[in-house]
Amino acid sequence: MSRTNPYKKKRRAASQTLLMYGEGLSEEMFLKHLRGLYSQNSNIAVTIRKGKGGDAISVVIDAANAPGAFDRKIVILDNDKGNVEMTKARQEAKKRSIILFENTPCLEAILLLVLNDGGTFNSKTSGWCKKEFESKYIDKKKRTEPSEYEKIFPKTLLDKQRSKNLKLNTLISFMEGKS
Repeated sequence: MSRTNPYKKKRRAASQTLLMYGEGLSEEMFLKHLRGLYSQNSNIAVTIRKGKGGDAISVVIDAANAPGAFDRKIVILDNDKGNVEMTKARQEAKKRSIILFENTPCLEAILLLVLNDGGTFNSKTSGWCKKEFESKYIDKKKRTEPSEYEKIFPKTLLDKQRSKNLKLNTLISFMEGKS
């Protein structure tokens, strides 16, 4: 006689594993929000970790050395560093088979694009974008609270802005397994 329970729900096994390694806490919180909305039915196990900051090359190396066997590793970096540093980070990522996802100039610029339905923030500095985002939308002290992201970035808004914002669409596509 079989010892298994035919009514017991089978564990869902992911067909792919993905590590999304953010530069810092801001990336981690936003990526976790996206994961909660988009990766549930994707058959991809998405792990999100944050780096300790520092230069771009060390973030790439930290992601490469992150424990766990992942099918793909993606590093999310702000593109506000010098050209030499970013070129070395790109080379290091390529050498280690890591996908480098660059936010120009920073993650907050992409978030502002989503919230302002267009506009251009590429010419602004990352300091300006961070200050603008924190003063108008999520205070720096509340950036670690997932509920703040749920209020400001509902799925309906993200779905609407996805067709207009290539960077946002790419992030979501990674989590859905379409990219």
